[in-house]
Amino acid sequence: MQPPTAIVVSIGEELLEGRIQDTNATTFAAELLLRGFHVVAMHTVGDGPGELQELLQRLQNTVDVILTTGGLGPTEDDRVRQEVADLLGVELVSVGVDGSVDFLHQVFARFHPGTAPDFFLAQELIPQGATPLANKVGTAWGFHCTLGERAELYVLPGPPRECAATFFDGGVTEDLALRFGHHADQLVHAVLHTTGAAESVIEKPIRDYLRPGENPRIGITASAQGVTLSLLARAEPSGRSAEEILEARIAELEGKLHPFCWGRNSDTLPGVVVAALIDKGQTLALAESCTGGTLAGAITDVSGSSAVFSYGWVTYANQAKVEQLGVDAALMDDSPNAVGAVSKEVALQMAQGARRAAQSDWGIGVTGIAGPGGGSEEKPVGTVYVALAGPDGVEAVRHIRQYARGGRDFIRQKTVRDALDMLRRAMAGIPQVES
Repeated sequence: MQPPTAIVVSIGEELLEGRIQDTNATTFAAELLLRGFHVVAMHTVGDGPGELQELLQRLQNTVDVILTTGGLGPTEDDRVRQEVADLLGVELVSVGVDGSVDFLHQVFARFHPGTAPDFFLAQELIPQGATPLANKVGTAWGFHCTLGERAELYVLPGPPRECAATFFDGGVTEDLALRFGHHADQLVHAVLHTTGAAESVIEKPIRDYLRPGENPRIGITASAQGVTLSLLARAEPSGRSAEEILEARIAELEGKLHPFCWGRNSDTLPGVVVAALIDKGQTLALAESCTGGTLAGAITDVSGSSAVFSYGWVTYANQAKVEQLGVDAALMDDSPNAVGAVSKEVALQMAQGARRAAQSDWGIGVTGIAGPGGGSEEKPVGTVYVALAGPDGVEAVRHIRQYARGGRDFIRQKTVRDALDMLRRAMAGIPQVES
């Protein structure tokens, strides 16, 4: 049995022209996927008269669900409700909910003197015969109706917060489950996170799984956070469920990519590291230079991190490294034997000093050149040293050459990722990535 199909349509000139980022499309395409729908396309249309009506007329007999976002506000270019009504050949009518008009009058009165005009009150109109979808955090109602012989149309407001409220709490999820719930297990999705290797390295041992027609279908994406594998599995006529197929393939992937895999789906690398520290009852201290506190920020973004992290130093200046962490000044002065602040020796002493001063189980030291200036032929921009000091004499230093063309922020993001991965590997007994 094939999964139901869906299309997401975003409405607005500001989206079409790139003036505002369209977060609704990806958010609700993912939500539909999680509910067993095969999202076959995403469209963006402007606010011009007839544009949406023309698109919906073309799409109405091609898919099972069309979900639109935007175009329901009180301004001149918000034509969605009227264009859908025209396509259906019906009039616009009130949602028929007690107090809906009074509420709009009250909202208008907060910002303007006098009675709310018709264009503002139009936010509670929907095509005759459509089902209203409540918007509990905004003023514009959404609605649901059937187009043609096949498509269920769900029309949602554009502001992301209002769109989410209407989708989750306004009746959309319930209606989808009622109409298509028996398909929910036909299509399942998962994401597998890796770090410590380039996309080409990750791809090589799993190349056979990426062939066209494979089930699950696998996509591979690289970013500053690592390489991500996205899996989409379908139930098979043989009786194997999509979930069974998905889990079997993930187990195979994790086996082939063991040193690099660290989480699934909504897991984050900082979250995985904090959870491991909590599980072991261990603590962490940080000494940062080029990352400027972003490593500490990544850790403290995780709820519960206070149980494992209590000390951190941002020692940009050499003097701070000496005074706060006990780094040997001779390593960074002008003597012939000096190795400089950006070196494995200084990174290790930073990690040791942080661990010692905080009396923690683990210490991480980071020093490098994030650019865009400050590099040299010997130590170009992107040169970073990350050191780890841990219990039982565990110590490791990694010399990293981050991709300088990515820019300062990119270098810092990747350095935070690599530092966290070093700690993850050390706690799990996995060999470190070779420098």
